[in-house]
Amino acid sequence: MEQLLEMARERKLDRVGATYAVVAWIVVQAASIAFPAFEAPASALPWLILALIAGFPVTLALTWFSQSHQDTPRKPVSARDWVLFGLIGLVAVLLTAQISGGLWWKRSAAPPPLAGRSSASSIAVLPFANLSGDPKKVYFSDGIADQLITELAQTPSLRVAARSSAFSFRGKDVDVKTIGRALNVRAVLEGSVREDGRRVRIAAELVDAANGFQIWSQSYDRDLTNILSLQDEIAHAITEAVAQRFLAHPVVAGNLHPKPQAIDPDAYKAYLQGQYYFAQRTKEGVLRAIQLFTRTTALAPRYADGFAALGDAHATSALDFQVPGAVPAALEAVGKALALDRYNATAIMARATVELLQWRWRAAASDVKRLDQLKVNTAAAWHMRAIFFDYMGLSQFCGTAEEQAIKLDPLSFIDHYNLALYRLREKRYDDAARVAAQAWALQPGNADLQQVQVQIALGKHDIKGAERILSTLVAQSGEDSPYTAAARFFILVAKKDYDSAHRFADTVAKRFPSSDVTANDLGIAYALTNDIARAMSWFRRAVDLHEASFLPVVETNPLPAKVLADPRWKALRNEPEVRDWETARREIEAEFQTGE
Repeated sequence: MEQLLEMARERKLDRVGATYAVVAWIVVQAASIAFPAFEAPASALPWLILALIAGFPVTLALTWFSQSHQDTPRKPVSARDWVLFGLIGLVAVLLTAQISGGLWWKRSAAPPPLAGRSSASSIAVLPFANLSGDPKKVYFSDGIADQLITELAQTPSLRVAARSSAFSFRGKDVDVKTIGRALNVRAVLEGSVREDGRRVRIAAELVDAANGFQIWSQSYDRDLTNILSLQDEIAHAITEAVAQRFLAHPVVAGNLHPKPQAIDPDAYKAYLQGQYYFAQRTKEGVLRAIQLFTRTTALAPRYADGFAALGDAHATSALDFQVPGAVPAALEAVGKALALDRYNATAIMARATVELLQWRWRAAASDVKRLDQLKVNTAAAWHMRAIFFDYMGLSQFCGTAEEQAIKLDPLSFIDHYNLALYRLREKRYDDAARVAAQAWALQPGNADLQQVQVQIALGKHDIKGAERILSTLVAQSGEDSPYTAAARFFILVAKKDYDSAHRFADTVAKRFPSSDVTANDLGIAYALTNDIARAMSWFRRAVDLHEASFLPVVETNPLPAKVLADPRWKALRNEPEVRDWETARREIEAEFQTGE
């Protein structure tokens, strides 16, 4: 070994190695500064270090042999030369393999991201701190942050994280860099609100999520009657700050939405309270929001957002909770909102929802295309698109819309759940299982999701896996849970135990309509147990009740061939309203495929 080291010194390998190490260190330091400035991938620096490490033994080997060549007359390449060269080569191979393997393992072992890489013009607005001294006024600080999200989302080139994802970090001790990675955004807005009677003080700070440095900050102290113009002012300041920090061009904010210069403070407080309750998405919360939005519109009859919010709440109560009289109330409120602001996206989405409930397919399609024309890039708008395509049985568009919603709302359980369901319907079982796992991470123990996971397992012919999920579901939700019953039903059908599955269907049918199961669901259940007569009876009721889920049933739920061949089925599909849906479906599919 001493002789080998002496030979290395003779060929000046110690000097070459030291020089190489210094130069490599300088290169790494320069790259660590330059790579972020040019938004190079996060993996670029580790791979550069890997190349420099791998180049070290190669440089030594080349130096060794060049010196050997120069000294050939008196020091020919000997067996010891080859031994040292072999040792250098072995070290290079092992080191390269270990580092590259480590990089590959880290990349493959990491869970798949919920959304894509953040763009430079992307931002998240965290819930503002309530400094009013009254915990009950959290609705006000939340509302200010929520309204800023709405204002910023009107800028076409700015991607804004949705409220549900951004607000999920409330009260958590998480640094800005972690939040930026979780929400796939480049900047984070934090702030505080102090509301005192007719005065409001807002402090806001924009932070670079990549390094935690402050980009912009400002404090405002205004009369509450000027809150609407103040929100516009803050939103414009933020977009300008984002443009100056990250972009080579100015960001043009949307200016299509007329707003009053002043608003009654009580009307605005009622509006923010309504948004607070509406965000809970419970029946009680939605009904309370309707009361508050009604007060808003009474006190501020020129405030388009108030009428739009009222229409949206009524539409949601009709869609999710079947509240009587909600549809005409929604249409009335939406009509007033659009009369004040014809570009109001919330009102357009609410109207599209009601049009679906009224089976006005082409009108709903026009509103969805209107959102496209206005370049409304919010999670709510993409979610609305997915629902529309689902009603029309256009599964090929549903997944794409939900993926866009997830990019803007990466911590949204419902969007992940829906995407898993759409992938299941497309028989893309591996993708469905992957997205379902992401949904599970967001809401562990969700019984509805477990039922979907059972169906995914059955789609992959994994009955034992489905039974394991069922056991967990039983332990968590109980044997009498509708989710447990549905999961058990699908397993029985997969095992071809049709008698037991039929008894399950009978039990559920006796509780109709008080249960959450629709007539269309019961029709599918009896069809899968080969009771065609009862299946047709329930499908008939689904048409009579205007259950929209019956219309795309052929596309979303595979039915036995003998059902499709039955004259009663053909008669149902030949009903005028069903035929109209089929025609509208073909027209809408062609329009959205061509982008018309």
